[in-house]
Amino acid sequence: MSKREEFMDALRHYLSDFGNDEREEILYDYEEHFRIGMESGKTEDELIKELGSPRDIAAQYRNTDDNSKVNSNQSVGGSIGIFIALVFFNLVFILGPYLGILGALIGMCCGAIGVLVAGVVTTICTILRPIFPGLVSTPNGIPDISIFFVGIGTTALGILFCIGMFYLVKFFMGITVKYVKWNIKTIKGE
Repeated sequence: MSKREEFMDALRHYLSDFGNDEREEILYDYEEHFRIGMESGKTEDELIKELGSPRDIAAQYRNTDDNSKVNSNQSVGGSIGIFIALVFFNLVFILGPYLGILGALIGMCCGAIGVLVAGVVTTICTILRPIFPGLVSTPNGIPDISIFFVGIGTTALGILFCIGMFYLVKFFMGITVKYVKWNIKTIKGE
């Protein structure tokens, strides 16, 4: 049995508590070390001295595996801490102003729709007044044409108001989505 085979058997023995896939991957890497080293002109003895003892190699992989588990547990604990801090921050500092702005936006949207509906109704009622004289009454002394143009102007104002509210709501929703994504990235630690 060659020294390389003895080294690989010893390494296989010390890696016996590893999973089969992980153990085979490590053994394959060390077979490659030997193959490449021998192709470059090194002897088995030189390569074994460079690599170190199989016991130390297995211990090194074991420590690396344990550290990755500890880091994984720490990152989960850190994520929970960040999550709790963000929930507290969002409830105390963000939620109140956010709901206030949301309420103002809803109120302004309702106002825009109200102005639009008032303009349309005024215009339609002015057009229908000659057909149904008792249906719509206007203040004495104001010509119907004036009320008609007031209705058209109010309708135009309502349309402009609705368009402005559309863009304002779109902007608000964009900021909301970005803020939620930032919270998620912060919790994930990205």
